[in-house]
Amino acid sequence: MKRELKKEKIKCQCGKWTEPKEFNIDGFKMRGSECSSCGETYLNPEDANQALIYNKIKHEVLTGKIAKSGNSIVVRLPKRLVEALNLTAGETVTISFENPKTVKLICS
Repeated sequence: MKRELKKEKIKCQCGKWTEPKEFNIDGFKMRGSECSSCGETYLNPEDANQALIYNKIKHEVLTGKIAKSGNSIVVRLPKRLVEALNLTAGETVTISFENPKTVKLICS
């Protein structure tokens, strides 16, 4: 996130330049900028879109499928969930048990 914050400096509608800032909105870390003069905030469109996709599906019950790949068992995730979490193939996730029937998937 920090690597791209410098790109978030834009000219505010009040005429002053904004300062890059990282926002935490509903658990999402979003790049953006804030005007120190008028307090106006601007969010990075890609980050804001990811949060929008998440908010559209967060109350839905999505189903995945269990498949076999070689000697491994894999869980296929629905495309909408993958997009909402901004996951890519080959990415490492952390899996932990909540209880015997529930696991937690943590995407870094």
